[in-house]
Amino acid sequence: MEFFVLLLLLVVAGWVLGLVGFFKALRALREVAMLRVQLATASAAPAEAADAAVISPWVAPPAAPAAEVVEPATLEPATLETLPPEVTAAEPAIAGPAEPEPAEPDITPPRPPRDLEALLTQRWGVWLGAAALLLSGVFLVRYAVDQGLLGPAVRCALAALLGVALVGGAEWLSRRPAREQGGPDLDSGGRDQVPPALAAGGVAVLFGAAYGAGPLYDLVPPIIGFILLAAVALAGLALSLRQGVLVAAIGIVGAYVTPALVAADAPYAPGLFGYLLLVTAAALAVVRHTAWAWLGWAATIAGAIWVALAATGGLGPETWAPGLFVPAAACLHLLLLPAAALEHPIGRRLSWLPFAALAAAGLLLAAAVPDPWVRAGLLLLSPLAVWRGATEPRLDRLPWLAALVFLLTLLVWAVPAWQPTGEVLATEGFVMAVLPGAWAPDAIQPLLGTAAALAAFYALAGLWLERRRERRLPWSALVAAVPVLTLAVTYVQVGLFQPVTLWAFAALALTGGLVAAAWAAGADRQRAGVHAAGAVAALALGCAMLLSDQWLTLAIALLLPPLAWIEAQADLPPLRRVALAVAGLVLVRLLLNGYLVDYAFGTLPVVNGLLPSYGVPAAAFALTAWMFRKRGDDRTVAVLEGGAVALFAALVALEIRHWSTGGNLAADGSFTEAALDVAALAVQATFLLHLARRTGRVVQGWAWRVLGAVALFSAVLLLLGNPAVTNDPAGQTALFCGYLLPALLAGLASPAPELRNNPNWAKLLGGYAVLAGFLWVGLEVRLLYHPDALGLDAARIEDGELWAWSGGWLVYGGALLALGMATGQRAIRLAGLAIIGLVTAKAFLIDMAGLEGLWRVLSFLGLGLMLIGVGGAYRKFVAPKK
Repeated sequence: MEFFVLLLLLVVAGWVLGLVGFFKALRALREVAMLRVQLATASAAPAEAADAAVISPWVAPPAAPAAEVVEPATLEPATLETLPPEVTAAEPAIAGPAEPEPAEPDITPPRPPRDLEALLTQRWGVWLGAAALLLSGVFLVRYAVDQGLLGPAVRCALAALLGVALVGGAEWLSRRPAREQGGPDLDSGGRDQVPPALAAGGVAVLFGAAYGAGPLYDLVPPIIGFILLAAVALAGLALSLRQGVLVAAIGIVGAYVTPALVAADAPYAPGLFGYLLLVTAAALAVVRHTAWAWLGWAATIAGAIWVALAATGGLGPETWAPGLFVPAAACLHLLLLPAAALEHPIGRRLSWLPFAALAAAGLLLAAAVPDPWVRAGLLLLSPLAVWRGATEPRLDRLPWLAALVFLLTLLVWAVPAWQPTGEVLATEGFVMAVLPGAWAPDAIQPLLGTAAALAAFYALAGLWLERRRERRLPWSALVAAVPVLTLAVTYVQVGLFQPVTLWAFAALALTGGLVAAAWAAGADRQRAGVHAAGAVAALALGCAMLLSDQWLTLAIALLLPPLAWIEAQADLPPLRRVALAVAGLVLVRLLLNGYLVDYAFGTLPVVNGLLPSYGVPAAAFALTAWMFRKRGDDRTVAVLEGGAVALFAALVALEIRHWSTGGNLAADGSFTEAALDVAALAVQATFLLHLARRTGRVVQGWAWRVLGAVALFSAVLLLLGNPAVTNDPAGQTALFCGYLLPALLAGLASPAPELRNNPNWAKLLGGYAVLAGFLWVGLEVRLLYHPDALGLDAARIEDGELWAWSGGWLVYGGALLALGMATGQRAIRLAGLAIIGLVTAKAFLIDMAGLEGLWRVLSFLGLGLMLIGVGGAYRKFVAPKK
C-alpha cells in the first residue's frame, strides 16, 4: 500500500514538475528574445529592470533609452585613443551627410555565459540530489519496517523531524550571502538551487509524515489527519514565496490531493469545498505575487475536476456546496488577478479560461443533479461577469461568456411533466370553450421566472452601460442578443417547437422593446443598428413560433435582407457574421433536411409550396449578397451567392420531382425525371458559365463547374442505364432532355475559353456529346417502331428498324462530318468518320445477314452513296486546305 501511494505521489509530482519546466522553458525563450532585441537596438537598459521583467511576466519590459549621439567635434583625439577597442570598433550612427558618429559605450556588464558543466552540477544535479535524498529516506524507512525496527508512530515522528530539518536547512542556506554558498548563481532570479531543492524535499517528507499519521496508520482521527495534510500543503505554498517553484509544485499537488487521501465514511461536501476554496485563494495569492501562470492553471484544473467529481454523487448529498464553489472560485480568479496581468497574453487567458472551466464543470453538475442551488451558482456568474466587465474595459467580453453559461443552464434544466392550466369544455368531441387558469403551471414557473429575470438583468445592464462606456457595441449587442436567445431557448424547453400563439406575442413584445431601444439610441447609428438587428431577430423568432416546417425556414431566410440594410445604414460589419450564421441555418434546413419529403407542398405542378419554400429564400440570398457586396466583397457575400445558386438548383430539382411523382416526394423516381434533372443541370451550368464570363464572379465560376460536373456524371449514368437496356418507358421529351439537349450543350461548352487550361475536360465533354447524340438517334428509331417496349429484349428487331438505324446513324455521322468541315475542327470530322465506319461495319456484319430483299438493297445503296459523297466532300473542302 505504501509503495502505491508513493508511486501515485511521484507520478503527480512529476506531472506538475514537467508543467513547471515547460513554463520555465518558455520564460527562458522570452529572455533570449528580449536580450536579442536589446543587443540589436544597442539599448542601455539597467540590469535591474531586465531582471524585474523576467521575474514578473505581467509587467512589460521597460523601453530602452535612446542612445546619445556625441558630436565628433567635441571628442578630443586623446579621448578617442583611450576608448576601449570594442567601442571604437562599433558601427557608427549615420545622420544625413555628416561623418559617422561613434555611439556611447554600453557600460552594462554582460551576463556570464551559461556553462553546461555548471548546469549539470549546480542545478540539475542538485534537483536530482534532492529527489535521491527523498527516496533514500523512504527506502530507509522501508528497510526499517521490513526488519521490524520501527513502529508506525516512530516512523512518522522521524519523518516529521527529517522534514523540519530539511526545511530549516533550506532556510538557513537561503539566508547566507551568495558568495558564502559557493559557485555562481545559475537561476535567472539570482538564487542558488540548493535551498529550494532541500525545501521541496522537506515539504514532501512532511506531507508523507502527515499522511502516515492520518489515513495510512490511523494514529490520529480523520479530521486531525486532514488538518495536518492541509496545513503541510498550505505551508508549502507559503514557503514557495521564498524557495521557488519546486516547493509550490509540491504544495499545490498536496493541497488538492489531500481530500482524496483521507477516507471518510460520510463525505461532507461543505467542508471539502470550503477547504478547496481556501486552497484556491492561497494558490492565487502566490500567483499574484510571483506571476507563476502554471500555478493558476493547476488551481483551475483541480477545482474543476473536484466539481465534476461531485456530479457522480460520491462527495455527499450536499450538492449546493460545489454549486456555490463555482462562482466563488471564479470570483477569486478575477479578483486576485492583478490589472497589470491583462497587458500580457497569459494574463488575459487567466481571466477567462478559469471562468470557462469552472462554468463547464458546473454545467456538468447541473445536468447530473437537478438542484436549485447548483443552478443558482451558475446564474451568479452573470452578475459577476457583468460587474467585472463594467469595471475593467479589457474584460467587456466576459459577460458574453456568462450569458452563454446562462443559456446552457436553461437548456439543461430538467423540466418535469406538466399540463396546461386551462379547463376545456367540450360537447360530443367538439371544444366549446377554454376556461383560463393560472398564468403557467407550477412545474415550469421556476424556469420561466429565472429566464425572465436574467434576460431583464442583461437588458437593463446593457442599456445602462452602453451609454457610459467607451466601447459601447459589446453592451448594445448584449441587449439585442441575450433576451432574444433566452426567449428562443425557453420556447424550445417549454414549447417544444410547437406553434403557440402566446409565445409569438411574447416575441412581438420583445420586438417592440428593441425597436424602442433603437429609437432611444438617437444619432448613434451603430447602437441603433444593433438594437434594430435584435428587433428583426425577435420578429423572425415570433414568426417561427407561429409557423412550422418549411414556413419556419422561410421566416428565417427573410431575416437576411433587413440585416444587410441595417449593416449598411448603421455601419456594423459584425452583422455580416450574423447573416452568415443565419444563411448557414437556412441552407442546412433546406438542403440537408431528411424530413423534407414529409412536408405538404400541395399537388399543383410548379405553382405549389416549393416556390415560396425555396424560391423566396433563393431570392433573399441573392438580394442580400448584392446589398452586402456594395460595401465589401467577403466570405459572407460568397456564401450568399453560392447559397442562392444551390437553393435555385434544389428548387428546380424538387419541382421536377413534384411534377413527375404527382406531389409525392417520397415516391420512386423514373427515367423521365432523371432525364429532366440532367437537362436542367446542364442548362443551369451553361447559363452560369456565360454569366460568370460576363460578371467575373468567382462564386459563379465555381458554380458552373460544380453543376456541370454533376450534370456530366448524371448524364454518363443515363448513357449506361438507357431505356434500351433497362426497358424504362420514355417519350420524345424524355429522350430529348436526357440525351440530345445535354449533348448539344456539352458540344457547345467543350471549346469554351475557360476549358483551355483543362483540355481533358474539353475532350470528355466532346466525347460525351458524340456518344449521347449517337444513342439518341438509336433510341428515337426504337421509339418509332416500339414505343411501349424500348428494351432490346422486350420486342423483336424488325428489318425496317435495322435499316432505319443504319440510315439514321449515317445521317448523324454525315452531319458531324459536315460540321467538322465547316468549323475546321479535325476532332469533329474524325468523330463523324468513326460513326460512318461503325455503320459500315454494321452493314457488312449485321445487315447483310439480317436483312432480306429490298431492305438489304436500300441499306447497301444508302451506304454506298454516303461513302462516295463523303469522299467527294473531303476532296473538295478538306484536302485543298491541307
